[in-house]
Amino acid sequence: MSQNRADFGPVQLARWLGLEESQLRRAQNRGLIPPPDIDDKRWSYALAKTLPDRVEDIVAALEPRQEPAASAAPAASAADAGSRSAAPRARGAQRRETFGPVQLSRHLGLKTWQLQRARERGLVPEPDTEQKRWSKELVETLPDRVEEILAAVGDHPGLGSEKAAEHLAQRTGLEVERADVQLLAERSLLRPVGDFRGWPLYALEDLDTLDPADVTAAISDRHAWIEASLSSEEAAQLLGWSVGKFEVTAERNGLTPGRFGRYARSAVEGLSAQ
Repeated sequence: MSQNRADFGPVQLARWLGLEESQLRRAQNRGLIPPPDIDDKRWSYALAKTLPDRVEDIVAALEPRQEPAASAAPAASAADAGSRSAAPRARGAQRRETFGPVQLSRHLGLKTWQLQRARERGLVPEPDTEQKRWSKELVETLPDRVEEILAAVGDHPGLGSEKAAEHLAQRTGLEVERADVQLLAERSLLRPVGDFRGWPLYALEDLDTLDPADVTAAISDRHAWIEASLSSEEAAQLLGWSVGKFEVTAERNGLTPGRFGRYARSAVEGLSAQ
């Protein structure tokens, strides 16, 4: 399957991950695989590409527990069974001696996002086995670092720009919009602490310590630009053109839209002689 595929249905995703369809359904029901992010039906490539590294942990979590045999089997049958199961037992024993991200998070009393943030900041070393898992020996060195990890990554994953705007609005009493949060980030007044599906997340602590004057300035700049600019529809109406004619003429004259896809009014008025 092409890596440039835009999205996946359940059948394609299962095949792409090397899983049975039934395994994919069970993993999704148990929360081991996130729900589809496109119309609640399909997985985007951006989301799907986060899953291959987790397949081993997913399969391990789906494996049924082995119950002890009710009675001893005949010697020949037991030998055959032992021969057949020796390799799986060896692999299982090896997995029990190592930790994937889910198991390591639980072992340290962390949430998975906290472990990921800690890895990004170099507070937790990368897996040291060929299976991309943490060895038991390495894991034994980590509990003493948990306090440092929690102090660095906090106990909240952060807010996206939409929720961050709502949080700032409640805190300041101002009419804050997502675009204002994005502008604050562009001005380095806010620093993303992580991301969710590629979208930045902002720490509550950073939002709560943000200077209200900076928030006010961002809002004022948004209003000022809207007053000094026009949408394609507004520009076309001003010039008495169709939207198509305006956009084509603007492109030919090197006029490009700014924030919110709007054009500077002064530049639009300069096209009136065309």
